[in-house]
Amino acid sequence: MKEFEISDLLKLKLENNKTLIYVNNVKIIQCKYLLLNEFSFVNETGEVNPEKLSIDTQSKNLNHSLELIEDDENHIPPEVEFWAHSSNLQAWYEHSYDTQLLHSNLAFPLLRKLTQAGDKIARQVYKQEIVKRFQEGNLNVMVFLIIEGYLDELSIEESDDLYHELDFETYKEIQKRLRKSMKKDIFLV
Repeated sequence: MKEFEISDLLKLKLENNKTLIYVNNVKIIQCKYLLLNEFSFVNETGEVNPEKLSIDTQSKNLNHSLELIEDDENHIPPEVEFWAHSSNLQAWYEHSYDTQLLHSNLAFPLLRKLTQAGDKIARQVYKQEIVKRFQEGNLNVMVFLIIEGYLDELSIEESDDLYHELDFETYKEIQKRLRKSMKKDIFLV
């Protein structure tokens, strides 16, 4: 079994050809697939384009082909995939858990677990990352943060301030997406 320790609280393990993420020695999530980068964050003059920094913003431009491949069809060897995931999480850690470096559906749950486990850096940046990413205006991220209860972890004043900053069209679109997601989550018993 391969293991990659990023910090005292965060590590990855390759178990049964699957990359698993552990926080405080508790299995949190399995890395399902890699998003392949087919573009550059840097323009022709060598300057970083800040609009291209967020994985969430660019996910529509990333190659999702590995998402659709069954495990036994995967063309990337499990060890190579393990080291790629390890490298991504190491970079995320080295950049103080900047949630733009990972997809929000991975970054925020991990950041929440690290905060709960007592990671000092995670504690410092957790609420800041929620506010920052909500203010960036990516509707998918905003709806994700609301549905998964991340705004509930802010004070009432902080949460109200975020909503007051929204323009009417953005507010309407968020409400529309929330209603649509609620319809998907209804189960009949």
